[in-house]
Amino acid sequence: MAALVGLALAGGTLAAQAMPADAQRPDNAESVAIGKQVAQRHCGGCHAIEASGASPNPKAPPFPLIAERYPGGNPAPVLIDGTVVRHPGMPEFNLIEHETDGLVAYIRRVSRRWKPAS
Repeated sequence: MAALVGLALAGGTLAAQAMPADAQRPDNAESVAIGKQVAQRHCGGCHAIEASGASPNPKAPPFPLIAERYPGGNPAPVLIDGTVVRHPGMPEFNLIEHETDGLVAYIRRVSRRWKPAS
């Protein structure tokens, strides 16, 4: 299944929503590596995709801040549900399920608030 992805947010535009069965989504080294590749390919032109650094586009939030803008610090609902962000400059693209899983895992890993499950 492909998810239509738009991954930039205008501050405070997400309403709280029910979380999917996110705990079952992969969060391992392989998934994170796939997510980093997806981020480099689709996101790095505008967003800072590493744990530190400024975004190439000053209007695009760096990845460490993205997870913090979602309810519970979790970007999965928007990525999985294929929410499209409606603002100029944010492209839409399709990801297959393992790419979405990987991107979620990668964003979590670079987030300052993310604590991996023990």
